[in-house]
Amino acid sequence: MEQVRADVCVVGAGFAGLAAARRLVQAGHEVVVVEARDRVGGRVWNRELPDGTVVSAGGTWLGKGQDRMFQLCRELGLEVYRQYEQGDHLLRLDGVNHRYHGALPATGPKTLFALGLALARLQLMTRRLPADAPWSARGARAWDARTLGQWLSDPRNVPSATARTLLGSTMNLLFCADPAEVSLLGALTLARGGGGFGYYTDTGKTESHLVDGGAPEVARRMAAQLGPRVHLSSPVARIAHDATGIEVVSPSLSVRAQRVIVATPPVLAGRITFDPPLPTRYSHLLQRVVPGAIIRVHTVYPQPFWREQRLSGQTLAPGSPVPVTIDQTPRSGRPGVLSSYAFSTGALHLGRLDPARRREIWLDALTERFGPEARHPAQYLETDWSSQQWSLGGMIGHFPPGTLTNYGSALREPAGRIHWASTESATLMHGLMEGAVRSGERAAQEVLVALSRARHAAALPDRSP
Repeated sequence: MEQVRADVCVVGAGFAGLAAARRLVQAGHEVVVVEARDRVGGRVWNRELPDGTVVSAGGTWLGKGQDRMFQLCRELGLEVYRQYEQGDHLLRLDGVNHRYHGALPATGPKTLFALGLALARLQLMTRRLPADAPWSARGARAWDARTLGQWLSDPRNVPSATARTLLGSTMNLLFCADPAEVSLLGALTLARGGGGFGYYTDTGKTESHLVDGGAPEVARRMAAQLGPRVHLSSPVARIAHDATGIEVVSPSLSVRAQRVIVATPPVLAGRITFDPPLPTRYSHLLQRVVPGAIIRVHTVYPQPFWREQRLSGQTLAPGSPVPVTIDQTPRSGRPGVLSSYAFSTGALHLGRLDPARRREIWLDALTERFGPEARHPAQYLETDWSSQQWSLGGMIGHFPPGTLTNYGSALREPAGRIHWASTESATLMHGLMEGAVRSGERAAQEVLVALSRARHAAALPDRSP
């Protein structure tokens, strides 16, 4: 087993871990990054189709307010370009396709009023949350005892059946989980990071730009700057920690360091053996922040034929096994690429089917919205994030009822020499690549302060008799 020493060990080479390592190296510290996968990027991933087309199969889009990601692109020499938004979006309800433009579908004044009312009520609750401690808000315990699904299903909150259907489908998308599994407080915590649900539900804000070469290229270039400090295919099994330092152990590598930043999805951090065991609130939190289920499919066509129909490629179909699509055609405009998704229980159901049957159902759903051309893609690529050993789901972990008010204080607070980073722990842009980067930089700053204090204490004269 290779043995190395460093000032800091970072576990995980997703955006959170890479951002933390980059900041520490810039400050002049020796850093080792240990990654379980054979690639960097974590929950962002570039996949290549047989014809050579490269598609981003995980985190993909940038949007308004995601300043650190845009800055990273500039620093790393990557260009961004606007998401294709020309033409109409489609809403499919009760077997009928409805064209619309803008953030909200034209479903009649009653539905629009109910949607606006529900989002305004959620916004009022969201504003009451302290960004760094939502569990301390007045009313937090009552909200944490209730699910988002219960709140949405109450006609007093959403006084329209169609609006309830639309909001339920949208929340399914955000958490990749049934709203009945998500704490209302946990949902509000995500919204707090972006300024409200209006941000996360408006693709014109959250999905306004793509990275030329794909978002994973940002991670690859960050890792290239770190060079041999990054060790791939090294899943961490054990972290020993005491008053003198830490030891991070994988099957092929042992790292001795002063501090460690665990920058993995919480569900994976919970599978690491800590010696001695973590305090109860940490171990219980890691067991409870669970990822949802998502299958993403890329269908590739010679050209984006939907644009000729004056369609943007963005669709929402709440009753469909494939409820969401979006145009992911490369900057060149060729070939045409549709990205489509199944979430939550729908993804779990499709995942149990024979692949040929699943493909048939998937293409049937696309054909209902885009016509017969959609049935015959030149390429078809599935990515089931629940089957990925080092993700176990996607795209973020959600907070079930009771989690934040009982264990939330352990979300960011270091456990001795152990620090935490992940998009789930971000106070701004929670759940996005931007949130992951910010969480990594926050953890790095915590470590820098701790190392500085340790150096200062070591430099003080010994006053013992």
